[in-house]
Amino acid sequence: MIILHEALWAQLAVVLMLSFLTGSELRTYQLKYHTQGNELFFGTVRTMSLTGLMGAVFYLLNPTLFLLGYGALIALFLVLYWHRLQRQHSSLLSFLVWSLTYAYGPMVMTQPFWLVASVFVLIVLLLNAKESINAWSEKISNEELTTFAKLMLLSVVILPLLPHKNINEWVPVSPFKVWFAVVVVSTISYLGYVFQKYFFQNQGVLVTGIFGGLYSSTATTVVLARKSLEEPRVSYKMTAAILIATALMYFRLWVIAAVFQWAVAWILLPYLVGLGVLTVVISMVYLEMERRTGAKKVVHNTKMQNPLELKVAFIFAGLFVLMAVLTQVVMHFWGDAGVKYLSLIVGFTDIDPFVLSLLNGQYHTPMVMIAGAILIAAGSNNMLKAVYAWTLGEPRAGHFSAYWLVALGVLSIGLGWWMMS
Repeated sequence: MIILHEALWAQLAVVLMLSFLTGSELRTYQLKYHTQGNELFFGTVRTMSLTGLMGAVFYLLNPTLFLLGYGALIALFLVLYWHRLQRQHSSLLSFLVWSLTYAYGPMVMTQPFWLVASVFVLIVLLLNAKESINAWSEKISNEELTTFAKLMLLSVVILPLLPHKNINEWVPVSPFKVWFAVVVVSTISYLGYVFQKYFFQNQGVLVTGIFGGLYSSTATTVVLARKSLEEPRVSYKMTAAILIATALMYFRLWVIAAVFQWAVAWILLPYLVGLGVLTVVISMVYLEMERRTGAKKVVHNTKMQNPLELKVAFIFAGLFVLMAVLTQVVMHFWGDAGVKYLSLIVGFTDIDPFVLSLLNGQYHTPMVMIAGAILIAAGSNNMLKAVYAWTLGEPRAGHFSAYWLVALGVLSIGLGWWMMS
């Protein structure tokens, strides 16, 4: 009985402490943002402390009494809210904080402490992030939020319902794997898109290369090559940025392989990571050359398509299925030798659908063959980027980039060809 009483004392102390701190934070918020206005508020520190204590006591006596107490708080707030509307104020923030404070008691008594602490921390963060949240809400377009919500619906609700059985003999992937691949690749691309657009929108070209490589190294190469025509005096830095995008492509391919086929990822680890590190080293050499020339920093702002647009997702899914069928046909009629040449050809398109079809399809081929095909596709994709850099870029930056992209492409294709021999 003594132990039980000590537990109750501890719980009440925690409720009182959290309620007091919440009231203090609410008071700080009101003093910071509403000192010049005539908006009506509940009390803060003492009111919140007593509200938390009341919720705990009512819950201990009778859960029904706790609900009735919350109903009384709602009625009291409705009166206050009516007076607020007369003064053209309509914020519900103080009531929401008040309600969460009232719920501290039941949470402390029934839930793990980490949950209660997390609720308190989130209240503090949200109260202190008003300016940041408002700034973010102005930057993020409603269209992007709607698209993200739709994809979340398709991922969380639809994905678990899709069958795991392969579509048929000539389409050796299941609907679940098709859409799961879309979700994974779109998420990786979206992270690069978000960081570039909202965190580093007006940063240097090197940052564009880093996050653009997560989004699409081919698209980033095209953008930076065109940008180099406007800034011919920073050709070394442009070259470094283009190569950094390709380095991120290697790392990105390894992450995708690790998600879907760890055995293939393990084979590819020294090759993709090694090629990525080599490309980074070459980029660093060009950055050092740029530093010695003392050229100015180039600020770059580029607009890219949201990779979570549903049209893009469905096109990607269609390409995934098409590549799975094409790979199955090539393997059936020409075996592993045919896949070599197919990998070489598809590198001049978007390689993600092909790579994912290799990782997700049930083909009768060794893992090392799949790994080699991925390397060949990455290498031929470098050849495509070399063409873009040479034809679209400023002569020095474009030619420097093209030389190294061709060298990396030949090295990747050679390693893949050797693995598949």
